Amino acid sequence: MPTTARLSALATRKRLLVAQADLHRAGVGGARAGLSSGCTAARGFVSQHRWWLLGGAVVAGVVLARRWRSIAAALPTVVSVWRAFR
Repeated sequence: MPTTARLSALATRKRLLVAQADLHRAGVGGARAGLSSGCTAARGFVSQHRWWLLGGAVVAGVVLARRWRSIAAALPTVVSVWRAFR
């Protein structure tokens, strides 16, 4: 008799663990779907604005390579880079 009660308790615990695993699996699936849609949106943005992002990276690299000069001092460099890409 005690083994039957113990087996019943273990079966109940197993059902609860399976239900909890299913709940977690559904939550992870929802989070994955949200990340996937966000990545799709970001991929679309990058493909549409690829050259602007590349130009911005070049400008940021030039400004940072000049040992953090002030914006006013870096303005001629930014203008010359802008003219080159224009």
